[in-house]
Amino acid sequence: MQKHTFGNTWEWKHTLALLNLKTALTSKPVLRKLVFDGTPFIITTDGCQQGFGAVLTQEFTTELAGRKIV
Repeated sequence: MQKHTFGNTWEWKHTLALLNLKTALTSKPVLRKLVFDGTPFIITTDGCQQGFGAVLTQEFTTELAGRKIV
């Protein structure tokens, strides 16, 4: 990777970007309850010397405004 310096400046636009990202990640269709109808579960894991983590997910489709299927 190339070295990059961000500096020590945090502006209101950065706060807005962070809040928008948090909203997007915790809203439908990203965050949704598990479905126990036979839909398979997917366990994704990752680890390194400092720790490890796991995520339990399911694939699903949903219809957004404008009839767009995702």
